This record gives sequence, structure tokens and C-alpha cells, in this order.
Amino acid sequence: MKNSPVLSSVVLSFFVLFTYKVNAQNSFDSTSVKKEYRSLEEALKEPEKVYRLNLSNQNYKMPSDSVWMKFVNLEFLSLKNDHLKTLPTGVGSLKKLNVLDLSGNDFKVLPPSFSNLENLTELYLNDEKKIDFDKSVLTISKLPNLRILQLKNDHIKTSPSGLGNLKKLNVLDLSGNDFKVLPQSFSNLVNLTDLYLNNDKNIDFDQSFLAISKLPNLTTLQLRNDHLKALPPSLTNMKNLNVLDLSGNKFKVLPKSFSNLENLTELYLNEEKKIDFIKSLQTISSLPNLKILHLENDNLESIPESILILSNLEKLYLNNNKFKQTPIQIAGLKHLNYLDLHDNKYRLENKNTQSYSDGIKINF
Repeated sequence: MKNSPVLSSVVLSFFVLFTYKVNAQNSFDSTSVKKEYRSLEEALKEPEKVYRLNLSNQNYKMPSDSVWMKFVNLEFLSLKNDHLKTLPTGVGSLKKLNVLDLSGNDFKVLPPSFSNLENLTELYLNDEKKIDFDKSVLTISKLPNLRILQLKNDHIKTSPSGLGNLKKLNVLDLSGNDFKVLPQSFSNLVNLTDLYLNNDKNIDFDQSFLAISKLPNLTTLQLRNDHLKALPPSLTNMKNLNVLDLSGNKFKVLPKSFSNLENLTELYLNEEKKIDFIKSLQTISSLPNLKILHLENDNLESIPESILILSNLEKLYLNNNKFKQTPIQIAGLKHLNYLDLHDNKYRLENKNTQSYSDGIKINF
């Protein structure tokens, strides 16, 4: 017996409709899964369905350990700015937790149960004025999968030696602290790729860079607003560095050895009021793989002809300067495809022009 065309059509329509409903339901479910709960009372109605819980800025009285154990699928938890004097040990029972923000609290140590967070990859401990980092880092170092650690504005005076035990750490932010020297054990962070030392005014960079320069996989380094009058010599030994931010410092020239950064692709020199750009561009031009250059808020009125030496440059950021017209020199940069000139003193007849010289996109 042959299948009826009508019957086949009905079956096909039913299958398409069924598939659509299933996909729509899955889409709805995936959206609801990502809902962020901001009320503990609401979250406790169906705790097994809670994946994101944000209790920041609420000064909650923390629930008992047995309550935390109900959040069996929790992946994100924020207790930021809750003025907690102690952390509930029950947080250590959150086996699926990936991200934890404990910034801006008043506790002194992390509970031993904290090391049970075997899936934790991101930990934020910023603005912790009372924490004992020597003890806490020993606990943190037992987290087997930690990749990102922020310790900003914590008034740390000595970098805890236990940091060197975080073998899988990729990103470390030590901005705005009071330490003077990073310990040699710091160089044990073999997987570190991003390091932030912004606003660290008291650090002895010559001594600290002996440890930093030995980080074999470091690709991003931020030294913003660190009051550097000269760059540490060992900085130029960092062969794998891709991104370097030197904005807001006080040095006048880049050392000739800067050309050793052979893998550097992006360089930030924003808010450099004292730098000699003519001499520095000569040095920058020796970087073989530089593609992106930031010269923002530098009080520039013109660009020196030596900019043409940067033959591989693809993106140039000149925003927040004092240009009154598009610098004609950029026409000679053969690979340039983007130029940012917004917030300058422009008086162009056609400021809406989006291309200039062979298709360079310009942001006015």
C-alpha cells in the first residue's frame, strides 16, 4: 500500500510543528536558566532552579549552612558590599559555583571549607580592608581550577608568597595596593596570561620585575597610573607580551631595548604628559608586530612624520587630543584601517565622513 501524499503532508507538518515547539521550549528554558535572582526569599522557593544569585549591597543576615546546600546548581554568587564579618562555611558546599564576588566586606579570613569549591574559576576580593591575605591565600591556593583572581584596593603591603601556588591562574589584578616588592615565588605562576598593577604607587618595580619577567606565559600587562619615571629594564625581557598598558606615567622616553618585545601587538600610551613622542616613535617603530597604538588624551596637536615608520599599524587612537584637522601623515600608513579622532577640536566641513584615504574608517 502506497503512502498517501495527503497523509505524508500531515505527518510532515506535525513533525515540523512539534520540532518548533520543542526548540521554542528549549529556548525559553535556557533563558529562564540564566535569570538572576536578587532576593534570597524568592530564590529559596525553587533553589534547585537558581543558577545566578546576586545579594550585593543588601546587608543580608547570612542563612545557615543547610540553606546554602539547597542551591545545588548555583554557578554565580555575589555577596559584594554586604559588610560580612564572617563568611558562612556553607558557601563551601556550592560544588557547581564558577564565579564568586566577595568584594567590599569586613571578614578577616576565608573559612577552610572554601577550598571545596572545586569548580570555582573566578574570585573577586576587592576592597577588603581587614582580610589577612597570608592566611587567605593559603586557602585560595587549594582551589584547583581558579583562573581569575582580583585583589584590587586591598592595602596589601607584601604580596603573599602563596600566590605562587596558583598554578592554573590566568588573570591576576593587584591594582591599587601598597606592597613594595613582589616575592620571587611569584614567578611560579606559570599559566598567568594577564597581570594588572594599576595605581600601585609604592611598588619597587625594578625589584618586582625580576619576578614578573619570569612569568613564561604572561601576554597582558597593565601598569596604568603607577608614577613610573623610568621603565624597569627587565620589562623588555618579556618576549611573549602581546598587550602593554603604560598609560598615565611620568617617563619621558621608551628605552631602546623596548624593541625586544617582539610579540607586542597593542600598546597604550594614554595620558602621557611628559613623554617625548618623536624619540619614542622611533623606538616603537622597531616593534615588528605592533598593530594597535593608543595615544589618547596626550595633548597632541600634531603627529610627527616619524609615525610613517609604523608600517604595520592597523588601528590608531588619537581621541581626546587637540587636533584641528585630520593629520595628513596617516595617509602614508598603508595598513591603517581605523582612526579614532573623537573629542578633538574639529572644524571640518564634513565631520560625518566615514572614510579617508583608501578606506580608512574614522571615528569623529
